[in-house]
Amino acid sequence: MVSCMGSLWVALSIILSIILGFSLMSSAWFKNDDTSFGVFVQCSWQIPSPCNQTCIVFRTLEEIPDLFWKITAVILFAGWLLLSFGALLVLSWTIIPAGLCQRRVCTPARYTQITAVAITVLGLLLYPVSLRCSFANQICGSSFAYKTGSCLLGWGYMMAIITVMFSCFLPIIGRYNLNEMKTKLLRSELTQRTLACEDHMY
Repeated sequence: MVSCMGSLWVALSIILSIILGFSLMSSAWFKNDDTSFGVFVQCSWQIPSPCNQTCIVFRTLEEIPDLFWKITAVILFAGWLLLSFGALLVLSWTIIPAGLCQRRVCTPARYTQITAVAITVLGLLLYPVSLRCSFANQICGSSFAYKTGSCLLGWGYMMAIITVMFSCFLPIIGRYNLNEMKTKLLRSELTQRTLACEDHMY
C-alpha cells in the first residue's frame, strides 16, 4: 500500500511535469501591448480586441530566430522530458512490489528528477539572453540580454520558475519515502522473525 508521503510524491511529480509542459507551450514569457512570445510560441493580436490572437508555433529549430534561443529550447525541452520520465518512474513504483523500490525505481526516479531540475534551471537562466536577438528587439524595443526593454515578464515564464522551485522538493520527498519504505520492510522482517521464533519455542 502506498503511504501518504508516497502518494504526495506521485501526485506532485505528475502535476508538476504537466504544468511545466503547459508553461513551455505558452507564449506569455515576454509580452508587450500586442505581442507575446515564449520558447516555442509567438502570438500577436489587435489592441482593441486581444481575444483574436494569431499564434505561430516554432515547430523546428530552424524556425526559432536566434542560436542562443535554440540552445535554450533544447535544454528546456530536455528538462521537461526528464521530469516527465521521472514522473512515469514514480507512477510505476505504485504497482511494483515494495522490495524493488530502491533498486529498480525509487532511486533512479530521484536522480532523474534531480537532473531534470538542474537542466531546467539552466535553461530558465539562459533564456533571457535571447532578448538580444533582432526578433526580440522588434517586439521589445531596445532589449538585450537580461533587459526586457518595453516588454513585461509574462505568466508563462513565472509559472515555469515556480514549477521548478516546487520540483526541487521532489527528490527530498522521494528520499523520505524511500526511508519510510525501508523502515516498514525492516519492521515487517522483524515481526516475521519474532513470530517464527515464538512458533519454534512452542
